[in-house]
Amino acid sequence: MREWRRVGGVAALLAGLLLVVAGAGAYAASETPTPSATPTPSATPTPSATPTSAEHLDDAVLRWGLNDESSNAAWAPGTYNLFSAGVHPDPGRGGVTLTAAQWRQRVGEVAVEKWDGSRWRPATWAGLSTDSSGAPLGSPTAGRFSNHTFVFSGGEGVVDRAAGTLSLTWKGSVSVLYYSGMSYFVLSDPALEVADGRGRLTARLSGYASSVADPSQWAPVPAARVTVAELPEVDLEEAGLTATPAYLGVRLSGHDQDTAGRWTGAFPQSMVDYMARLGTAAFWHSSGSATDEFKVAAPLTVALDSATQPPGVTPEPPSSTASEVAAPTPPDRPTPDPTPSPSTSAPPASTPAARPVEAPAPAPVAAPAAPSPVRPGDTLLARPATEAAAELRPVSAVSGPRPSWPWWAGSGLLLSAALLLLAPASGAAHRKEPR
Repeated sequence: MREWRRVGGVAALLAGLLLVVAGAGAYAASETPTPSATPTPSATPTPSATPTSAEHLDDAVLRWGLNDESSNAAWAPGTYNLFSAGVHPDPGRGGVTLTAAQWRQRVGEVAVEKWDGSRWRPATWAGLSTDSSGAPLGSPTAGRFSNHTFVFSGGEGVVDRAAGTLSLTWKGSVSVLYYSGMSYFVLSDPALEVADGRGRLTARLSGYASSVADPSQWAPVPAARVTVAELPEVDLEEAGLTATPAYLGVRLSGHDQDTAGRWTGAFPQSMVDYMARLGTAAFWHSSGSATDEFKVAAPLTVALDSATQPPGVTPEPPSSTASEVAAPTPPDRPTPDPTPSPSTSAPPASTPAARPVEAPAPAPVAAPAAPSPVRPGDTLLARPATEAAAELRPVSAVSGPRPSWPWWAGSGLLLSAALLLLAPASGAAHRKEPR
C-alpha cells in the first residue's frame, strides 16, 4: 500500500509539472503577437500633365502709328510723313519721292488705316495729306496730323492670362516714309513679349543711308533686329492690351539729344542707333526742333483676336491752341525733290492727345519667367486609416485574451502529489510512537 502511494504521488508530481510547463508555453505564445500581413505598397501614380492656362493664338492684331510726327506734314514743301504697306522698292538714288502707283494700302496681313473721326478705315492716297476732317495738314508745326496707323494681322503665339505673359510674332512689312520717301526704312516681322507687367516690341529694320549734306548719297544698310518699343506698364486684359511706349525722360548715349526741353525723350537706344546709320536719328529723339512734341511715342494696341478689339487708341480733334508757328528748318531736313506731292481729299475730325510731362527712364524689361513645374513629390499619398490604426494598437488588442486553464490544472496536480507523498510518511511516524 505504501509503495502504491509513492508511485501515485510521483506520477501526480510529473503530471503537474507537465501541465505547468504547458501553461508557461501557452502564456509565452499568447505574449507573441501574430504578425499582420505586410501591406502591399500601392503603385506610384503617374504624374499628370502640368496644369496650365496657356492659350494658343493665331489671329492677333497689332496696331501702331509710331508717333504724331509719322503722320505729319514734312519740312520740304509738298511732302509728308506716311506709311505704305509692304516693302517700298529701292529708288536707286536719294531725293526721290513716292508716287501714287507705288503706294500700297495693304500687302498680305499688313494694312494702313486712317481714323475718320469715328472709326478706323482703309487709308487712301488722297487722305495721306489731310487730317481726319479732310482739312490740309498745313505746316509741320500746325498740330494737324493725317492720323494713320499700320496694322499687322494674323499674329501667332501664346497667352497665359493667369500668369500675365504673352508672346506674339507677326509676318509682313510696312514702309515708314519721311518727306514722302526721300528718307525711309522698312519695319518687318514684329515680335512682342510681355511678362511681369512689362513688355518689349522688337522688329527687323532695313533701309538706305542718306545724307543731309549730300542728298544724292544713297546706299543700302544691312537689316538688323532692334527694340522699337519698351512698354513699362502693360495691363493684359481679356481682349488684349493698350500700352504707351517709354519715350519721355529716356536718355540716349552717342547722339546729339536735346535734354533741356519739356519734350526730352527718345525711342529705344538700339532703334535710334540704327536710324543714325540711315542719317535720320534726329527724327526719333528730342533734338531741339519745333516738332519735338510730335516725336513722342504713341500708344499701341494688341488684340488677341481680330473679332474682339481692346480699348482702342483714337486721335483727338486738333487743339484750339495749335498754330502755324514759323520755325526754322530743322538740321535733319533733306533737300526737297521737285516731284509733285500727293493730292488732297476728305474724311472726318481728330488729332493728338495731351502728352504727359517728363517721366523717368524705364528699367529694362524682365525676361518672361518660366512657369514652375509641378513636382510629383509635392503631393503626399496617405495610407488607409485601417493600416495606420493597426500599427498603433497595443499587443493585447492584437493577440486576444491569454489562456489560463493550464495554470489551474497544473497547480491542482502538484498539490495532490504533495499530499500523496506526505501521507505515508506521516502514517509511519504515527506507528512508531510508543503507547
